Amino acid sequence: MKKKRSSTGSDGAAPKRGARKSGTDKDPFAVPPHPLGYRFLEERPRLRATRFDAILPAVVAKYGVGRKLIAEQFQDAWRATLEEVYGGEDEFGFDDEVAPSRLETFLKCSRPTSLRGGVLRIEVVSHLLASELQFQTPKLLSALRSQLPDATINEIKIAVR
Repeated sequence: MKKKRSSTGSDGAAPKRGARKSGTDKDPFAVPPHPLGYRFLEERPRLRATRFDAILPAVVAKYGVGRKLIAEQFQDAWRATLEEVYGGEDEFGFDDEVAPSRLETFLKCSRPTSLRGGVLRIEVVSHLLASELQFQTPKLLSALRSQLPDATINEIKIAVR
């Protein structure tokens, strides 16, 4: 009959949890030899020359250039839409020196923020401007569709920020 090995140490006490075994204390690879770890020592694949058009989409995606260009495109389309809808209208009813025109006010106080699922979200700074834009939503929608034929815009949601 074989004797069962005891899990207690030589002094009879149970070993502590997380205690190192005596074999790993002398292992030189137990602790990374460099602060950057084992990956620093790995062999890296050599870079090879590729065509510029193969690299360009990755660079554009990494630095967000595409999103910035699309945002500028939507800003320009929104400006043209407001000029089309509010370009020929008069002021709010005050003297020229006192208040800006509706067009200037909407250009300064509204902006498109996102397009998801065919819903274009426009942020404005006040509820008064939001209600004014809400009345003109059908005109704005048709003008935006003509400005951005590639984008599918089904609805305009006006939100106050």
